[in-house]
Amino acid sequence: MPTLESQIQRPALDPVTELPDLRDIKAGPKRKAAFLGMLVPLVQAENARIQRDRNWLIGVGSRINPMTADEQQRLAQLCDDYGVECEPGEVSQELLARVNTVPLEMVVIQAVEESGWGTSRLARDSNNLFGMRCFSEGCGIAQLGTSRRFQTFDSVRDGVGAYLHNLNTHRAYTQLRGQRAALAAKGKSISAEKLIGTLHNYSTSPDYQQQLLSLLRTNGDLIRTHGADNAFVTGSTA
Repeated sequence: MPTLESQIQRPALDPVTELPDLRDIKAGPKRKAAFLGMLVPLVQAENARIQRDRNWLIGVGSRINPMTADEQQRLAQLCDDYGVECEPGEVSQELLARVNTVPLEMVVIQAVEESGWGTSRLARDSNNLFGMRCFSEGCGIAQLGTSRRFQTFDSVRDGVGAYLHNLNTHRAYTQLRGQRAALAAKGKSISAEKLIGTLHNYSTSPDYQQQLLSLLRTNGDLIRTHGADNAFVTGSTA
């Protein structure tokens, strides 16, 4: 079953527990290269983790033989992780709609928009590149001058994983998951351009999607180049 055009990579070895201060690098090509060199492998690693689970689900779901006890336990854990009520031993379409990857370009472009190429206080102090909020009393870190609070993560990779899980589970992104599943069912490519249009609930900015598309037009080739370079270095395959 088709997923994405973007490369699916092996997990990165370094989760990046402390984001480098990219303000020390002059804005422009060098800062972009440093940011992408740090982030792209982590996004690829998290997508690879999700893809492995998806491949497993498709495999056991299409098999004639019933699941073993261990397989049923793994399925139940995935159903719980992704917030889906599952029948024992049944791989539902709703679960498959959630356990899927997100285009590398879209993930990176949102990180660029939300963190200013990794230079924002939120990115530097909490490894939160995606502006992900939290709502319990005293959680995370406060935004200066407002009552808003934002999540903190032990590593950049943890933040990437939380962002992908949010898109794959939160009701606000039901349309994104539906669009992705419909494209996959028709054998069509799942691109950043096609999914950005479903992000109307991600930001209160009225032109948020247009901002993302503009950044994608300017930086998409650069992101894809970094993705391909990382595939060559690690020896990973799609």
